[in-house]
Amino acid sequence: MNRVTKLLHKLATLSPREWVDLLQGQAALLAAQVLVWTRPTGQLVAHSAASAAQVVASDANVEPANMQRAQQLGLAVSRAGDYGLFRPLCLVRAVAVHRMLEKHRIRGGRIRIGVRMRRGRFGAHAWVEYGGQVVGDNVEHVGSFAELSEVQLVDAK
Repeated sequence: MNRVTKLLHKLATLSPREWVDLLQGQAALLAAQVLVWTRPTGQLVAHSAASAAQVVASDANVEPANMQRAQQLGLAVSRAGDYGLFRPLCLVRAVAVHRMLEKHRIRGGRIRIGVRMRRGRFGAHAWVEYGGQVVGDNVEHVGSFAELSEVQLVDAK
């Protein structure tokens, strides 16, 4: 079975909810890409002032239904990014996941930024965590980065 046939087969097996999530994920990626392109440098994200105690307390209060839904939304954005209209960079994906969570009233998602050196090359990555779990990204990939900071989206004025 070739790649296109596999993709079509997978699409045919999606539930109606997964289709809606996938379409919303694609729209969120497009909106996030426009946001990243149009925001002046330095005005997209800001360092978060959340204390470690606040983060631990919010992570402990995550409802299982919200965690499941957050993972579903993250998967939808990931699928849209992998197979949709364009291949967005990690920051665009993270912004899209975060905004999808907020849109669905799932509060407490946090954008994280990390860095690494591999074979003499510097790399950076952005991802979202909710309830202490990675959402919409590969846990092993994220784990290869040293976290720098938690950031929050800057409100459009």
